[in-house]
Amino acid sequence: MIVVDVETTGLDPEKDQIISIGAVDFATPHRTYYKECKLSRGVKASRDALEITGFSLVSLKDKNKPTLREILRDFEKWTAKCNERTLAGENPWFDAAFLRRAFREHRFSWPFGHRYVDLHSLSYAKMMRIKKRATVSGGKSGLSLDETLRCVGLEPRKGFHNALGDAKLEAEAFSRLIYGKALFEEYTKCHLPDYLRRV
Repeated sequence: MIVVDVETTGLDPEKDQIISIGAVDFATPHRTYYKECKLSRGVKASRDALEITGFSLVSLKDKNKPTLREILRDFEKWTAKCNERTLAGENPWFDAAFLRRAFREHRFSWPFGHRYVDLHSLSYAKMMRIKKRATVSGGKSGLSLDETLRCVGLEPRKGFHNALGDAKLEAEAFSRLIYGKALFEEYTKCHLPDYLRRV
């Protein structure tokens, strides 16, 4: 599977734009992908998106950055070398909605299928199994990525969101939940809870 995370100018895939793509080839985790692109003409970035991602309007209008079309083509070439191209991540429907719209708009074929692997579901199921109550808000799951990270022995995110940084954390969480072990060398010093070792 490909653990993917995108940063965007807002929450609406029909009017907002991808500004960076980060991904991890889960079967070969040293293969990672990260690219940023400039804003397309007429696209505006919300203040909330800028505060979350740390991008500035100046950086998003940098003429030296590739276009969205260029990074989509580059990303598609990178994914073609993955043995499996099932998209995965925390709420992968969000990322897939933006990618689908961008692929369609730029007339690229969709190479990823329509099924995704959701980290939230895996984390929620693990919490049920160990009888630990996940956060519930208004009668619905409020389990966040940061709560999942804590559950698997990782530090919650600090500072700005980064597409590759988040994709790596999500891939690490998948590995700990599925296999009971670390995926990346950089996270081996982070405590692996005993309940994850008993797969």
